[in-house]
Amino acid sequence: MIWGVISAKGRLYIVENTIRQDQYIKVLSEKLIQQTSEWFPNRDFLFMHDSAPCHKAKKVTKFLNDHQIKVLEWPGNSPDLNPIENVWTALKKEIAKEKVITNKQELIEKIIKAWFNTPELKTISKNCIDSMPRRLQEVIAQKGGFTKY
Repeated sequence: MIWGVISAKGRLYIVENTIRQDQYIKVLSEKLIQQTSEWFPNRDFLFMHDSAPCHKAKKVTKFLNDHQIKVLEWPGNSPDLNPIENVWTALKKEIAKEKVITNKQELIEKIIKAWFNTPELKTISKNCIDSMPRRLQEVIAQKGGFTKY
């Protein structure tokens, strides 16, 4: 499991096994809070995550509220608009270019290398973030239904 955050920049955090609400809160506490404090000292940002069960847990919602982190809401039947999904797809394609990867440590090293050294990932991140107002308007126009994005 890998947790990442993008904001025209990006951070990556390797998570062992499946992430549950307590682990997610730990990642948010140790990674998100620190990173957003650096990137947005005035706390003017909107956090976005999908509807994974650990993201929607009451403890997680309380943590985010307690830390005054505004979360973008969208309809449950709406397509996944999280721009990082596009970044994950591009990252997977980049990793697929590698020779055979024979173990977990090698895979992690290749992911980290690609994340920080592939200019296209930064471009994709920025383009996806910049497209969010347009994407959200389209979801509203479609009443939460599918869009071309």
